[in-house]
Amino acid sequence: MNWMEAILLNITNDINNFSEYETLGSWTYHSRPKILNLNEGSFPIEMDLKLNSINVPDVGILKDTLDVSLKISKLSLNLLKCDGYISAKFIDTCQYCLKDTEVLIDGSVDVTIKDIKELYADSSEQDQTHYQDLEYFNIDNLIEEELALIYPDIVKCDRKCLEKKDPLIEEKNLPFKKIRDLID
Repeated sequence: MNWMEAILLNITNDINNFSEYETLGSWTYHSRPKILNLNEGSFPIEMDLKLNSINVPDVGILKDTLDVSLKISKLSLNLLKCDGYISAKFIDTCQYCLKDTEVLIDGSVDVTIKDIKELYADSSEQDQTHYQDLEYFNIDNLIEEELALIYPDIVKCDRKCLEKKDPLIEEKNLPFKKIRDLID
């Protein structure tokens, strides 16, 4: 296969990996899109992704696949809304007993998306806002940020693992106690 056939094969695979539903005005991606232009196109954009790897620090090892379902809707010119869910199983270390444990992630995504240019000018009090360049929107960055927010801060193997045991009562060092015990 020469270089021209390889390029044509890649383009054909990219075209076959998504389909357009014109009546709904949405896109359903069957493979992982890299960059989206959220300034143009028809909305809502719906994505069902199954990811085999993720690049998020301080999370466990992905056991199976990361299932992501997102719907991006346009509310106004530079304001978008993303709804959906993220679910996966990770293998992580219990922070108390250091055993490997399975961590089930099943969380919802409910975030507002704004252009990065509005980061410092934004005076809204919204907690869940994702800032990124809307013209070159990287969906991986959104997924990684949402996973980092959903992943638990404390990983434990079961409910009783982090419960405090009875505190150890330390006896004071009494040097003459043994002598007193012998005298009595």
